Order: sequence, then C-alpha cells, then structure tokens
Amino acid sequence: MISSELRTIYEAQSGEWPPDAKAFSLTLLSVIEDLEARVKHLEDRLAVNSGNSSLPSSKDSLQSPKKRSLRVKSGKKPGGQKGHKGQGGKLKDKPDRTHKFELNRCPGCDADLKNQPVDLLIRKQEEDLPPIRTVVTEYQTEVKTCPCCDRQWQAPGCPAHIRHEFQYGPRIKALSVYLSAHQFLPAKRIKDTMAIFGVELSTGTLDNFRACAARRLGGFVDTMRQSIIDSLAGFFDETGIKVKATGHWIHVAATSLFCLFMLHAKRGRIAHEQMGVLAHFRGVLHRDDYHSYRDIYDQATHALCCAHLIRDLKYAIERDDQEEWAQPMIDLLLRANTQTQNSSMGVLDVRWRGRHRKEYDRLVALGLSKNPLKVKENGEARGRTAQSKTCNLLLRFQNKAEDILRFMSDPNAEFTNNQAERDLRMNKVRQKISGGFRSKKAGEEFMTIRSFVATAVKRGADPVEELVKVFTPNNQEYMWLACHPE
Repeated sequence: MISSELRTIYEAQSGEWPPDAKAFSLTLLSVIEDLEARVKHLEDRLAVNSGNSSLPSSKDSLQSPKKRSLRVKSGKKPGGQKGHKGQGGKLKDKPDRTHKFELNRCPGCDADLKNQPVDLLIRKQEEDLPPIRTVVTEYQTEVKTCPCCDRQWQAPGCPAHIRHEFQYGPRIKALSVYLSAHQFLPAKRIKDTMAIFGVELSTGTLDNFRACAARRLGGFVDTMRQSIIDSLAGFFDETGIKVKATGHWIHVAATSLFCLFMLHAKRGRIAHEQMGVLAHFRGVLHRDDYHSYRDIYDQATHALCCAHLIRDLKYAIERDDQEEWAQPMIDLLLRANTQTQNSSMGVLDVRWRGRHRKEYDRLVALGLSKNPLKVKENGEARGRTAQSKTCNLLLRFQNKAEDILRFMSDPNAEFTNNQAERDLRMNKVRQKISGGFRSKKAGEEFMTIRSFVATAVKRGADPVEELVKVFTPNNQEYMWLACHPE
C-alpha cells in the first residue's frame, strides 16, 4: 500500500522535519489511508461474482469472472462416448394403428407368394399428436308439467358440480394452473397456448383458476407442513422478489420429498414464526449463516452450508491474498466430503474425523495469525469492533466448527444446502419470465400451488394429473403427496 510506504519513510525521517511539516504529513497520510480503504472497498464490491459469493450467476457482469472450477478435465471428447447407448425413440409394443404391406406375388417371376412364410418383418413407426381439440359435453335436463297435479318437475341426473350454463372442466383448469406454476408463463402466453386447443380464456378466468386451486390446497399445505417437521433432515433458505414493486421474500422449507414455499414481507424470525416449521423442527437443519437462524432454534441440529463457505474462501483468495490457508481449507472440505460420500455408513470413521478436525483447527489458527483481530485504539470495551470480511470468515470457521463439519459425523447431514437453493431457483426463473406479483394475495396463492407442483415433481407424480384431482369435486387422492411414505 502507498500509505504504508510513505509512513515508513516519514518515521525514518520524522526527527528532521519541522513541526508544521509533521502535522501536515500525518494529515496527508490519514487522507491517503482513507482513500485507499475506499478504493479497496469499491474494488471488492466490483469483484463479487457468482463464483466467490452468493450472488446469482444472472447478475455477473458481461466480462466472465476468472475461472476457478474444481472440476478436472477428463481429456475425453464432448458428446456420447464409445459404447454409449443412444436415448432415441424406441419401437412401441402396441401401436394404435398398423399399416401392413404384404408381398403376394414375386416381382421377378410373378409367382404366388400369398402362402409363403415371411422371412423378415421390417417394423417402422411414426409417433405424432392427434388433432388438438377439446371435448364439449352437454347435459340436457328435461322440465315437464304434470297434467294431473299441474306441477312442474325437472329430471334428475345432472352432475352436482355442473352449476353454471357454461363452465370449464378440471383438465383445462389443471393445465392452465400448471403452465403458470411450473412453466412460469405469464397470463398472455397461457391464453395463447390454450387457444391452440380452441379454448378462449380471459385473465380474470385464469385468476379464478389460481384462487380455486389455492383454496382447495389449504389442507394439503397443513399436512405437508407437519410432514416436514417430522423429517430427519430439512433445508431452509429465502430469496427476494417484488410484490407491487416492493421487496418481499420467498421462504422455503424443503426435504427430498416435500417443498413448502411462503411469501412474506419480512426475511427473519417473524416470517419463520408464520411459516410454522422452524420452531418445531428437530432434525438436521441445513442453512446458511444468516443471523435469524443462529442461536434460536436450539431444538434442531444445525448444519452450515459448505458451498457458501467455499465461495467465501475463494473471495478471500482473490481479494485478500489468503491462499496460504484458504486453498488448503477448500481442499480439506472437499476431500472430507468425498470420503463421506464413499463411506458405506454415510459418516466418516472416528480416526479420519480426528485427523480432519486437527488439520481444520491448524488452518484456522494459521489464518487468524495472518489476520489478527482489530481492537479499539481508545481502549473502550463497549460495542463490537468491526472486522474485515476475511477475519469474520475465520471467526465463523472457529466458532461454528461443529456445524460446518456436521456432514462427517451425522448420516442425515449433507455437505451443502443445495436442496433449498435448487427449489428456490425456479421461483427466480419465474420472476425473470413473468416479473413480480401485482398483489400479495396473488403471490400467496402462487406459492401454495407452487408448493404442490414442486412436491409432485419430487415424488415422481405427474403434476398435471394431480392438479386434475385437485379440481375434481370430492376427490382427495392428491393428499398422498403431502404424507410421508410408509
């Protein structure tokens, strides 16, 4: 740093300078130090990207960041390798229609071949969609006046759910909601898509479909909330979104089978309490180091996301020249994770845990020796002293070691919180395609439906068919998606 060099020169010559020059030099050095700190702070902000922080890749600048991929080149050519079986279409055993071309006479000598056995049957198939159109069902109910009692009667038999002169069936409703909640199409494009089937929908009708689905899924959400609470491992995170141009948060509570979303104006404890999961969850709580999760939900076993930490370590290497201890820490975490995944028990042997913990503590101590904690110059004890980003990272490694290394000793703990991040990512895709929400009510309804559709996909069910059940009166078969498998 320039200020450090100037200060060294000044201290070496300070005895020969007049008092006024000393005061001026000290002031000048202080100004230079402040300017250098500001420049570094701005450069650090510009250097943040998806590879060294939690910033999404969509917000990276047009200039690609320096590649620090942990993947090793295999040396193989791109594409399918030798011996790889293709994934193209295969012949169907039961085709819907068959055109058979028979050979009844010899093209050469005109001999009769009708009773000749077939040497080889060449099969070729073409798969296509049938003409796309809807099926309109009309219910005609007779009304007659009895000549004896002079009373007018209506014939019974019309289904109870047919309440209006014209209404849309469960499949049209399900497909419309699916295109919104899973394919993230805006209303205009949903209407254009449904027009292919000859269905003319209005924006108000689509809103009614969404509101109806969310209303019928109230019991589903309550059941799934309890299923997540009873799970051995849960993944929790949040991301921002706009509601009427105002910042809100999408919260997620997820497992490998379930996915619960909630829209809220707050990011922290108030939202967690309204979601009603974290306060009752007793499994392994995977999370990042956001302060609202820390030291509150003691009934759960916490596991910090190591993917976040690795990105922070990369930032420390790139911006603060901390490669001496940060790169070995990255290697240690990845090596421990690989060993854990290869273990038949899902956890590391006690001896390996001890070795890794010893190396972990050594690297943290080395980092702290290179980045000593700042103390107040005036000797005050009140209030916290601001530390550098690297120093705060080291303190996190020092104070949260058990939560960081949880994946080595608990079979229900994972190395990352990627499950929650993957589930949230699709909501960001929706934001980029369709923008934010025009009302909080619409956003809450969308999150309810999105929870249902995402859970159906996780459990291997067809989301459209499950939505058809939701819109079918007196059908509760979709509730199995919210329950733990027996």
